[in-house]
Amino acid sequence: MTGGKETWLVPERGNHLAMSLMLRLARLVGRRPLTLLLYPISLWYLVRDTTTRRNSRIYLRRVLGREPSLLMVWKHIRSYALITLDRLFILDPRATPPRISVSGKEILFDALQAGRGCILLGAHIGSFDSLRTVLRVMPAPLTLRILMYRGYTGDATRLIEMLDPSYTDILIPLGEPDTMLRVAESLRRGEVVAILGDRAHDMGRSLPVPVLGKEAPLPVGPMRLAALTETPVVLFSGLRCADGSYDISFKKFADRIVLTGTSTEKTATVRKWMTQYADWMSVLCRKDPLSWYNYYDFWEERS
Repeated sequence: MTGGKETWLVPERGNHLAMSLMLRLARLVGRRPLTLLLYPISLWYLVRDTTTRRNSRIYLRRVLGREPSLLMVWKHIRSYALITLDRLFILDPRATPPRISVSGKEILFDALQAGRGCILLGAHIGSFDSLRTVLRVMPAPLTLRILMYRGYTGDATRLIEMLDPSYTDILIPLGEPDTMLRVAESLRRGEVVAILGDRAHDMGRSLPVPVLGKEAPLPVGPMRLAALTETPVVLFSGLRCADGSYDISFKKFADRIVLTGTSTEKTATVRKWMTQYADWMSVLCRKDPLSWYNYYDFWEERS
């Protein structure tokens, strides 16, 4: 999650050698024994990483409505470490992925019936990679593309992604000269284009909308992309359960986003849809407060 004002937790600040060792251990001992190692690792980051500790506390204070304990901050850090560990088992085709339960998959297939493809809109809440496990159990084959900003991807993340040779093939990097052309072509072929819509990178436009009761800048790109391509939008979330399984959900968002009128009117329409998206995010955060992973000055309270 590094990007100017952003800060990643494990493994982006971690050591490349340490991640290589974790990969070997994952294959050797399996997922459950490795989770025990995350107790001291999370404690180390709680003590040493003041930026992450501070931003976690700001978020938890907002979502809980009270001052969070140091134990709660540690649990928040460990939650992200667990998600990171699970990536090894989701992306490695030789590993056994976490168990999943899926609700709303018919919503995704209904959206694709329009023949315009589908934009799958998620957030940095839970595991976006859990989407990969869903595709393996879908009743009909789907082609997935992931629209992602790659400017600040760390070596450790690239190491994890190398576990699945096909991973980079499905990525469409944001900010490239042919990005929009590739997205349009994918949607024209009836494919699913997935994107996270809760982080305004320096290169993109944003609008302030209420998230957990206070305005925060969110990117306008996903809504404008949906309007430009006249594509249905479905919301996606993958929350990690206490037993290590994943609760994956698809929810209908928009059959079509239409922008008409003056520039001011178009902006108002975009803000309306963004507010609905932010409301969905807030519901997820209150449902599972520890599954939020925007560990940076999200509400720009220090700017």
